[in-house]
Amino acid sequence: MIFDGLSDSLDAQELESYFRRFFEIYENKPKNMSALKELYELAYRQWDTYEPVSSYIAEKAENYLMSAIQINSYDIMDIILSITENLSLTHIFGYIISKKDDIHNPSVKILVEEAENDYSDTISNPFDCITE
Repeated sequence: MIFDGLSDSLDAQELESYFRRFFEIYENKPKNMSALKELYELAYRQWDTYEPVSSYIAEKAENYLMSAIQINSYDIMDIILSITENLSLTHIFGYIISKKDDIHNPSVKILVEEAENDYSDTISNPFDCITE
């Protein structure tokens, strides 16, 4: 993995360059668990900055994740939801929630319902409760 050895204390500006590098490497490759794990590593570190990603990175991430969705795969949806939550990607979150009735895997349906219950009110501004 390329991005798993990064420092946990990167600032948002440093992370922006890593996100850009991720998309240079993976944008036109298969959207598999290995690539999603790399994006998760960056998203997890971004969360720790208490700052949102730039609109450019948010758009790239949402497009990437949209093409990676496998609505009935627990592992894929679990990591996509984690990335979505860490990066506050409201469009992809709304899309996933809107597809709830199309999910046939009971484990994935529960995962999506739990995410909806836990994050619907805060996905667009997750740091609001931290800074108050």
